[in-house]
Amino acid sequence: MGIKILLVTGNYLPGRSGGIENYTHWLAGILQQHHFEVEIAALKLVERKDYVYEGIKVNYLNNSLSVLESLIKDGDFDICHFHEYSEYGGIEIPWFAMAKEYCKKVYFTFHLPYLTCYKGDFRYMGIRDCNNFSSMARCVECVFATKLGYKDTSRFDIYNTGIKMLTRLIKKSGRIKLVQTKFQSKKNALEELIKTCDTIFIYGAWFKRILNENGYHSPTLREIPHITKMTSEVSKVNDWSLKKKILFVGRIEEVKGLHLLCNAMALIPEAAIALDVFGNIVDESYYKSCKENFNFNYRGAVPRVELLNKYREYDFLILPSAFTEMYSLALREAFDEGLPVIVSAAKGNKDVVDEGMNGFIFEYDNYKDLANVIVKAYKLKEEGWKPVFKTTNLPEQDIEEIISYYR
Repeated sequence: MGIKILLVTGNYLPGRSGGIENYTHWLAGILQQHHFEVEIAALKLVERKDYVYEGIKVNYLNNSLSVLESLIKDGDFDICHFHEYSEYGGIEIPWFAMAKEYCKKVYFTFHLPYLTCYKGDFRYMGIRDCNNFSSMARCVECVFATKLGYKDTSRFDIYNTGIKMLTRLIKKSGRIKLVQTKFQSKKNALEELIKTCDTIFIYGAWFKRILNENGYHSPTLREIPHITKMTSEVSKVNDWSLKKKILFVGRIEEVKGLHLLCNAMALIPEAAIALDVFGNIVDESYYKSCKENFNFNYRGAVPRVELLNKYREYDFLILPSAFTEMYSLALREAFDEGLPVIVSAAKGNKDVVDEGMNGFIFEYDNYKDLANVIVKAYKLKEEGWKPVFKTTNLPEQDIEEIISYYR
């Protein structure tokens, strides 16, 4: 009997089609091709039952640790690989500890920067890029100042002075203890996660660097290639013609920033630019609000292969993330398909986009700047601008590196 692997996620295809689900499914397929026995275990499923998806068995956990424990024991899995960490009632440290009891190895992939920045955005005071998540005093000040509405300004500002004074008062009150407790809980969980797992995979180079800067140097932490293709492909003919179409791919919820894109499009006088939106509607009222701001074409959630075949019908992929991305699957696939991008200056975006080369960057959470960048990008394209993409390893080489961890 071959090596048995259980991949654990929060959701799964086809009911939920996001970056984590598609990446996990890609990995499951690769492992199957290399003769590993692979199953999926999902915390929640739209289908609310076990099923088989494209040859891979998907087990419904119904948000239950005991169901996962029974599955691991009965299935006699050698490796349990978690692809999600969901605090406060989801997949937490006890799940990893249980898997460690029964499996030879326990793995984890950081698809999001779990257990690090308290607010999850790596924005100090909500206004500046920040790499520090290990200083409790700094983080507590940032949390309260952000909640109170601290504003970026280069001049003396009575409002900001008041915010700082109020923050100091709050820090002397009992409310600070709650934030300090949560801060310490995250720190403890991160240390326990690193100690429990045999290997932790990171495909965002920026995140590995920040972990190191904050004192985490465990050999458990391994940077791996971020790959989405199975094999090398014959070079496609690039079509740099002007199509007057832009593309948004992602869940329809606020953190993905569709509202920023719609607000930006409403400012652009060139009405001939069409916006197509692909993704699951997670927040119906949010979807309606965005639609009212700009009448985009909603294309639904389509299978990954079908979506990739459409990429070359567009001038740009827009990724207006209002939170920290690890390294968006949509972004990685856009590069593979020769589609330039326009992204927010969130970590995980700005770290892989070379301004004016493979795309353009706009100011974090600033729809007016996004509008300006879209206009600039189209002007450059009309003048003959063409994107340049970095050469990467052959997919076969990267796949071999990833597979080596499971042997």
